[in-house]
Amino acid sequence: MYSLLLFSLFSPILANYTFPTGFDVSEISANTKASWCLGELNSCPELCGGSAQVNHCDSSTLDFTCTCSNGSTADVALYQQTIPFYVCQANYGQCIARSSTQEEDATCKEGLSECGTLNASSVSTSTSSSSTTTTTTTATQTSTATDSASTTTTAASTTHTGAAVQLLQNHGVAVFATVMLGVLVGAL
Repeated sequence: MYSLLLFSLFSPILANYTFPTGFDVSEISANTKASWCLGELNSCPELCGGSAQVNHCDSSTLDFTCTCSNGSTADVALYQQTIPFYVCQANYGQCIARSSTQEEDATCKEGLSECGTLNASSVSTSTSSSSTTTTTTTATQTSTATDSASTTTTAASTTHTGAAVQLLQNHGVAVFATVMLGVLVGAL
C-alpha cells in the first residue's frame, strides 16, 4: 500500500520529463548515470532556495524528482548539472555519431543550443546545512562514479562546489555515521 502511495505521488512528477527523440539511455555507462544523478541531487536543493521536499534520482533509469519544500516542482531543464542538461549533452554526442552529412551535423548542433545554460548555485545564495548534508550523503551512497559526467560534456558544464560541500562529498558517509552516532548517544 505504501509503495502504491509513493508511486502515485511521484509518477506525475516523473512524467514531466521525457528523453529527446533519438536518445539511447543504454549507451550511457552506469558510472556516468550515477555521476549525473549526483549532479541532479546536488542541484535540486539549490534550485529550491536551499531546501527540497523530495529529491530523488534513479541512476539506472535516470528518473528524477525535484520538489521544493513549498510543493513546487523546480524547472531543472534550464540548468547545468541536472539530468536534462546531461541528457541534452549526451544526445548531441549520439546525434553527431549517427550523422553522416553537414546538414545533419547542423541539426545536431541546434539541439545542443537547447541544453540548460544557467548555473544552479547562483539561484540560492544560502543553503541550509541540514539539506546540504542530506543531499550529499544520499548522493555519496548512490554514486561510485568518477568526477567526469560524460565524455561529451563541455568544460562550460563544470562548476566547483564549496570546500564544505566538497568535504562532505569526499567523506559524506563518515560524517553521516558520526552525526547518527551522536544522535543515538544523545537519545540514550
